[in-house]
Amino acid sequence: MTMTVYERRRIAVLAVLTIVIALTFAAVGGSTGSQTTDTVAPTTIESTTTSTPLDNAAAVGPLADDSSKPVNLDGPIAQQPNGTAPIAYPGPGEMNRVNGKASYVRFPDYNSAICYASMAPLGVEVTIVNLNNGRSLGCTNVFVVTLPSGADVVIHTPLYLQIANLVDAPLPVTVSW
Repeated sequence: MTMTVYERRRIAVLAVLTIVIALTFAAVGGSTGSQTTDTVAPTTIESTTTSTPLDNAAAVGPLADDSSKPVNLDGPIAQQPNGTAPIAYPGPGEMNRVNGKASYVRFPDYNSAICYASMAPLGVEVTIVNLNNGRSLGCTNVFVVTLPSGADVVIHTPLYLQIANLVDAPLPVTVSW
């Protein structure tokens, strides 16, 4: 008589379970009828510590005030939260710095270092830094009636060539004064 697949699986599972139970029982020590009792002498380790109490004259830190206070609990009292957080404000040099786009224009009959930054006050010395390559220049801020579209700063063409090529216009810059 042949057994079905299900009967063969049941027998295999039963055999595996029997072996696992037998091995577990043998590992615990219950399968052998004779139990050996080994007496092992308990080892004890004694440690002794000696401490010399500090007198208040030699105490430092929190012990100097009151030696009855626990050291880990002494310290500044925590403040109750009040719903506010500290806010970082830029320093005085950071207040006069803005980002923008720069382009170039040839100012008539001027060979000096001039430019127009719409966000800076007129007549001040302006430093313009190209954010793409880090080059910078200094120029005097003068008034120009119109700005090219997409530009916040216009620089005299010979000066613009110190920080970028003409094909790069408009380029991202930082203007500070």
